[in-house]
Amino acid sequence: MEGKGRLVPGMRQVQRLLNAGQAERILLAQDADKRLLESLTKAAQAAGVPVESCESMAVLGRRCRIAVPCAVAAETAD
Repeated sequence: MEGKGRLVPGMRQVQRLLNAGQAERILLAQDADKRLLESLTKAAQAAGVPVESCESMAVLGRRCRIAVPCAVAAETAD
């Protein structure tokens, strides 16, 4: 599940990366709000970006190297 790009946390940042075609994959925390998960899954599918699950918001926050839980993150090439 570990990729080589950097992880960018946050709903707005992920949406911007999807719109710009810069997201290589999306990571969604399983305990995030279901409406958020559905919305981002649809946007990622429309952009042709794979979506993967992460165990929890706390785990995803740690993977992004931030001090707070994180519901969604995008992996970029750079």
